[in-house]
Amino acid sequence: MASNFAFLKSYHGMHKLHHLSHMAEKAYRNGQFATEALLISEISGRLIRKLVKQELPNLNHPFNSEDGLIMLQTTQLLNDELIMLLTQLRAAGRHPKRIDAAFAYQVMVKLHYLLIWYVNHYLDGHEEPGHFKLHRH
Repeated sequence: MASNFAFLKSYHGMHKLHHLSHMAEKAYRNGQFATEALLISEISGRLIRKLVKQELPNLNHPFNSEDGLIMLQTTQLLNDELIMLLTQLRAAGRHPKRIDAAFAYQVMVKLHYLLIWYVNHYLDGHEEPGHFKLHRH
């Protein structure tokens, strides 16, 4: 079955996010929801750092994804919906043992939406949201 995240291979600088997204998708299909949640948390952290570097190119000090999320929120560079999505995805890995199939599916769909938004907004992509198909084995 084709990956929902194959589109990421077409964009420069997205190789690692493609690889991690594909691994998260595979974990979901195998019913490994805790692994999926941890991977999605890692992906969202990497995406937050990419966003901060894009939006605040003159930032000269190191930062982690939590600091980056606060910076994006306080500077109002992203709308509330995007901040909420990033926050939810980042939090998915905090209690991975509590993740059930329904929640695992929801965070996968949100990740897909967010990555499409990113490539369309920052990498001149023309990806269509809503073509997400995911079935468990």
